[in-house]
Amino acid sequence: MVAGPALARGKGLQAQEGSLALWTEALSVGVPEIDAQHRELFSRVERLLEASLRDDRSRVAPLLEFLRDYVAVHFEAEERLMLEQRYPGYRLHKAEHDRFARDLRAMEAELAATGPTGDLAGRVDRGIAEWLRDHVYLTDTALGRFVRSLEEAR
Repeated sequence: MVAGPALARGKGLQAQEGSLALWTEALSVGVPEIDAQHRELFSRVERLLEASLRDDRSRVAPLLEFLRDYVAVHFEAEERLMLEQRYPGYRLHKAEHDRFARDLRAMEAELAATGPTGDLAGRVDRGIAEWLRDHVYLTDTALGRFVRSLEEAR
């Protein structure tokens, strides 16, 4: 499952009210298309967390499905950008995307089997939200710096 230390929280990114799914400008990568997609992802993850905590299966399942589909679109956009710009970190970045997409599918299967349990809600917050925040702050901002450096060199 999605897990790992909350690296970004140690960088002044502690979200308000304890949620890790809130967008802040510190998460901007400086690529407008990617930043807009990130804002949408954070918004949907926050809604998913709220629904999970309320055991609202009627909202959890469609939100998780939307997130899975939107993540695929977003990852495709990032990966296309990386290939177009010949980003040297492409393989590692894509591996993070692939692992996260697998974890989302596993959560969907768990939801179908058990419903929106407290354990699943915890993994949404500590897993999905934490991974998204850390990935954007560390991995995606590195991509953004690379893209901006190429633009400045032109």
